[in-house]
Amino acid sequence: MATKKLYFHRLQMYYLNGISDGNDPIFLDISEEKEILCNILNGIETTPKFMEFKYKERRVAIEFILGIDNFLKNKSGIICGKLSHPRDKHAYQLRTKGRADEEEIATKKDQLFEARSYFLIDTDSMIIAYLYEQSAPHIKALGDWVYFATKNNANMSTVWGQVTGIATKNMIENLKKAAYIGNIEYYMEIPTSLAAEYTQLSEGEYKKLKNQKFIKLQCKLVTEKRGVSAFDDSEEVGGFFKGLKNNPFIKKVRVKMKNKKEDHVTEVQLVNNPLNYSINFDFDAMSNTEYDKTISERIQSEYNTHKKEINDVYK
Repeated sequence: MATKKLYFHRLQMYYLNGISDGNDPIFLDISEEKEILCNILNGIETTPKFMEFKYKERRVAIEFILGIDNFLKNKSGIICGKLSHPRDKHAYQLRTKGRADEEEIATKKDQLFEARSYFLIDTDSMIIAYLYEQSAPHIKALGDWVYFATKNNANMSTVWGQVTGIATKNMIENLKKAAYIGNIEYYMEIPTSLAAEYTQLSEGEYKKLKNQKFIKLQCKLVTEKRGVSAFDDSEEVGGFFKGLKNNPFIKKVRVKMKNKKEDHVTEVQLVNNPLNYSINFDFDAMSNTEYDKTISERIQSEYNTHKKEINDVYK
């Protein structure tokens, strides 16, 4: 059984004003975005819907798996797909468990060794659910896909795309209600005029440094024992984290926590904490022929379970 993280984002489309207007983006409403998405998908002639494009100088492939026919017919509903890009196969090998008889990963002529991951788009809200895989393309590649797919179309050539994250609101309130708070880690950026005392250098040693932008420090508050909360009194939690959040030197705060005692420990961020849920997969039980469909349906089921909460957070 493997646990994966499902993250939530918003696909936005916009076009740019002329230079005289400051080149500011003008964002489309959802009905316009749906129309453009429909036009893009109708313009892909392959079955299944598949195309290649570039994201950060790397070739990325996008393939749509479920929901396309319904969306093109009704301009509504959920569509599922996957993103993939080539990886260096020479960094990987096949090996029999318990033995050293490894072998190279063979590919045929014109075949690519790729990393992949899966996403869905709720076309009624343009919210994206993305199954995170570290080696697969970043979900922001979908924004570049929109531009790549529209730039040669006279009616859509000024349309750009971008993917923005959806974050939980008021994480301090969540932490106040947490059953357990563990290690707390935060980063500080100290101005050079104030930094000497934080570096443990003498004033003379510190003055030898030139062209310092700022000093970046990491602090980790480690609980004495696993499972023992960092706070005895939940009333103290809100004031503590409010102080960290309002400190101008502190730029990022990560906290280990449990919402309920029986939950697994999760790591959250105090500000802009990305909304995500954990999903368990039994990959060994999946048929190779139904792999894409099975994962897509599982993502869709998880999204539907949390759909109201996700939409409430985004609004």
